[in-house]
Amino acid sequence: MKVRNLFLILIGIALAGCASVTIPNYIRDEHPYRKTFYAPFDAVLDATVHALEDAGWKVAKTTEPSVFERNKETDVPGVRQILLFTDVRQMALVFGTRYARMNIYVQSGTDNSTEVELRYLTVTSASLKNFQNYRNDRYAEKFFGRIESLLK
Repeated sequence: MKVRNLFLILIGIALAGCASVTIPNYIRDEHPYRKTFYAPFDAVLDATVHALEDAGWKVAKTTEPSVFERNKETDVPGVRQILLFTDVRQMALVFGTRYARMNIYVQSGTDNSTEVELRYLTVTSASLKNFQNYRNDRYAEKFFGRIESLLK
């Protein structure tokens, strides 16, 4: 009887899992989504923040992208850029939890254009294992569409 109880406890611990989840603030450009908008930098940045808020995301922090990465275009005088970090979103699943975060890199270009780069990361924590995914094609399409509609 004691062996059976011990066995059931061990199975329960194994099924509960003990995988820890770390969601980085900075997301590397593993699978970025990019779109160029032909509008001033400030207008695109404002529309980007509004598009995030409309989708329920909150900008947690902003920073200069050169803190994390080097870009040749940043040496060009007059180029403006900013990196936005969102808060982590947590979604309960049947057999675990999914955490999501985004980084949005906004950079001014030539001819009154501004490039927006979306980096999306989800970490799904299941028992004993974490799975990372850098893709969300459907959300990226909606996000860029919302920015476009806000710029009109």
